[in-house]
Amino acid sequence: MPHANPHLVDLNGLSENAIANTPITFSKDRILSRYCDDVWDMTPYLAVKNSRSYRIRFDVKFSDGTQLIEKKHAHLLDSSKRFLYVRWRVQAPHSRQYISARTLMNNWRQLVPAIKWMVDKGLTSFGELTASNCLAYAQSQQGRLKNSTRIINLQVLTTYFDLSEHLTDRLPEYPWFDTAPILLTGNKHILRANGIRLATTTVIPKRILRLLTQRALHYLEHRSEKILETRDEILKIRLIEKSKLDIEHRKRYPNGFKSIYKSEEAYLGVRLSHVASKAINEACARNGLQNLAVFKNEIIMLRTACHVVIAAFSGLRESEFASLEIGCLNKREGFDGDYFFWLTGMTYKLERTPKPAQWLVPEIVKTAVDIATRLGQPDRIASEQKICAIELVLNSTHVLEQHKNDLLAKLEEIQKHKNALLTSSSENGRFLALGSAAASLSLRKFAKEAGAIVEPSDMEEVGNSDKVHVGEVWPLSSHQFRRTFAVFVARNLLGDLRYLREHFKHWSIDMTLYYARHDHGIDQTVFTEILTERDELQAIILEKWIKTDTPLSGGGGNRIVSFRNRGDVKTVSDMREFCRKLGEDIYIRGTGHSWCMASGNGCGGHGLYDAVRCVDCGEGVVDETHLQVWKGIREQQIQVLQCEDLGISSRQRCLDHLHASEKVLSDLGESIAPYTSRLKSF
Repeated sequence: MPHANPHLVDLNGLSENAIANTPITFSKDRILSRYCDDVWDMTPYLAVKNSRSYRIRFDVKFSDGTQLIEKKHAHLLDSSKRFLYVRWRVQAPHSRQYISARTLMNNWRQLVPAIKWMVDKGLTSFGELTASNCLAYAQSQQGRLKNSTRIINLQVLTTYFDLSEHLTDRLPEYPWFDTAPILLTGNKHILRANGIRLATTTVIPKRILRLLTQRALHYLEHRSEKILETRDEILKIRLIEKSKLDIEHRKRYPNGFKSIYKSEEAYLGVRLSHVASKAINEACARNGLQNLAVFKNEIIMLRTACHVVIAAFSGLRESEFASLEIGCLNKREGFDGDYFFWLTGMTYKLERTPKPAQWLVPEIVKTAVDIATRLGQPDRIASEQKICAIELVLNSTHVLEQHKNDLLAKLEEIQKHKNALLTSSSENGRFLALGSAAASLSLRKFAKEAGAIVEPSDMEEVGNSDKVHVGEVWPLSSHQFRRTFAVFVARNLLGDLRYLREHFKHWSIDMTLYYARHDHGIDQTVFTEILTERDELQAIILEKWIKTDTPLSGGGGNRIVSFRNRGDVKTVSDMREFCRKLGEDIYIRGTGHSWCMASGNGCGGHGLYDAVRCVDCGEGVVDETHLQVWKGIREQQIQVLQCEDLGISSRQRCLDHLHASEKVLSDLGESIAPYTSRLKSF
């Protein structure tokens, strides 16, 4: 039994009553849910603090008007619960990791369509789900959802089968005969590297990311102070006006409050907004923000700017970002004497309960964290005031038990969110950690204000996506930052400096050093994803080389051309998969002017400073991505050769580089006449 969740027990051998009373979730020392409950409350185990979905509900409604919780479906209900319980209790069959509560909730959502189909077909147990029935179910889902969702929904039945030894209502056979969900949906290829399925999340194109980060940095460095100063002035105005209003209110209602408003608090809130509006709008205008509506928008944009900078330069997942609290960033001396900044939060991936983790970040993230901390200060003060008010009521002797439970639940929510780094507010006055729903709306608006309109050139980096369209605003969302970070760092590990090199080149080095050392508490999964992305990018490069119409130069390039001219590649059915396997024995690195495939030390790095070495080296490959570099090398040599006081050895070196560059350009399909003007013989 895993020590992380000591309440999880083996259901086999337990009595029916013992199973029914088995605890499922806890909040501190209080049992939230038991096995027999119609709702399992997963709140303590979820990452996003203000997630709208934090319960597993078993009251599924069927087309005949019945519900899963009714007696006629008792066997199917118990089978579903047992699967979810085992899924959470037992290590995943392939990853050998425990799944998170979020994954468990997703599995339930994926299983529900199958259960509904079973009930419609009169099937009362999973034991009746033969492979033929499973294929019929798969066919029934065609056209209802996009392929990626269908794959996931079908895959849950595979997971159910894999856990058969722990279940009582078992699938009679593997659900898909000799095929798999990925093939049933018409997708012949699945992105894999080293046996790991790659993420399908859309990567933000470099141009779009540059627009977003530039906009965010502009807010942090040039607009934040004015916005926060205006916020503080507005708070001061409201405080003064509230004091006046309280005095007036007590005089007006000496015998108690009476109004059409539901509460005195709501009435005073409306009155305060009315009496303070003129002074607040004047304060906004003085600070160049026109009015209160413009100010509110700027507050949201500043919050979003903090979000963009932290997410783009850390590699945090949505859930990990939501776990950040004030004081989450610290500066520590590294093993080489340099100082580095670290974010501290909680990770939930492949963890059944939250686990502390750290992420290496650049100094600009400190700026974002500091501004976010100041931005949320009024919310934290308001939260503390609410906590004191609730505790005062709870300490009184006249609180009804039901009212007490409601207050305790409210108190728990406020305490959970009060120290969140970034918060959002709701209409009922609740302050919550910034979640995906509020974040998505503000991110889309931020992208629009940044001018992040998709251009045709951006589509080259997007690939196939039904969510991205030329001429429209980039559909920015929080979960895109994680994979974008991994891809950009991976590109720099390969030596490609075209992608925000000011940040990612440096970061690829720092991260490699730290993650290779396996420092305690570091989120290793982010570096694993980086290496996976690097492997896939390498496979893409290899695939491009092996295609017969791709011009190559360099010693290694000539070897590849000779290989593909033999005709062997024509027999390869899946070129990308072939290149992935080939890449297991090759490590491609970029030099800026070529690609290096040397194993071990190779030339010791001398080719970085002398491009000619790579032209003649059997491990050097020059492709069309280096075309402009070699044009530049040629022009540079021509300019140097025009110097009158050039020595014999220097002139010969220039000639060598000139001839090498012209050969490379010729190999790459450029029609350039050899430079002969003013050349002398020696």
